[in-house]
Amino acid sequence: MELRHLRYFVAVAEEGGFSAAARTLHVVQPTLSMQIRDLEHELGGPLFERTGRRPRLTPAGQAFLIEARQVLAQAGRAQDAARSALRGETGSVRIGVAGAVVFGGLLAGLIREFHEARPLVRIELREAGPQVQRTAILAGELDVGFSALPAPPGEPRLASTPASSVSFLVALPAGHRLARHRTLTVEQLAGEEHIEYIIGDGDLAPPWPRRREADPPSRFRADSTLSVLALIAAKVGIAVVPAGVERAAVPEVVYRPLAEPGRATDFHLLHRSTEPAPAVAAFVNACRQPSALRPGLPGRADP
Repeated sequence: MELRHLRYFVAVAEEGGFSAAARTLHVVQPTLSMQIRDLEHELGGPLFERTGRRPRLTPAGQAFLIEARQVLAQAGRAQDAARSALRGETGSVRIGVAGAVVFGGLLAGLIREFHEARPLVRIELREAGPQVQRTAILAGELDVGFSALPAPPGEPRLASTPASSVSFLVALPAGHRLARHRTLTVEQLAGEEHIEYIIGDGDLAPPWPRRREADPPSRFRADSTLSVLALIAAKVGIAVVPAGVERAAVPEVVYRPLAEPGRATDFHLLHRSTEPAPAVAAFVNACRQPSALRPGLPGRADP
């Protein structure tokens, strides 16, 4: 039994005759009649009474019609689901993020526009630093990541695309002596107790005056921007943080612009070189070119 047998049977039942059903199906009547007889033979009995001018459903035919309609409807839904998935209109995108991207507003704008274009795609955010993102993307645990580190040149399975540039602010405890200045330079920060990012898997490595060998190591370290801000609120030191974090409005923390031209960190969209999932490929294309967000445009990541 195939779907065409069900379609032919339902057409005869709904059109009230073989001739009308044949015209609707665009097949010749002998072919339609033969298909219905094959179906009845497989089921073991007649589905239609053929004694009058119009064939009438037998009790078996009435029972079969209910189920046949449901099967055809489910098959249609399955086809629609597959086509939507192939167009990247459904599925999921798992995104690795660092605090700097979240606070900077880039990610929120991308997700908002992507969701408006493809509202059925699930979005999952996971906080992760550059090294974790790389490993998770290759392992299939993440799909893309926003990282201060581009794809390593020696790893052909990964690719990256420039996403944004992040500038910096100085975060200080409320009442700190440097807070009276409207802007600060890196040189003004020398000699202050500063909170270090744990390099390697933190958000990024903000600019700071080059340490001298005689300088003692920092007593305070953190692996994320939110953790850095918590230490600043505790009044144990100051830090250079990515612009945008002031939106978090952490109590007892104030911010001053860092007046250092050219001090910025580039962020990259990290993704697999070849992406088999259409929804993920659509997100990558959307990050590369805003026009890819328009509904109806197929999304495929370039190999």
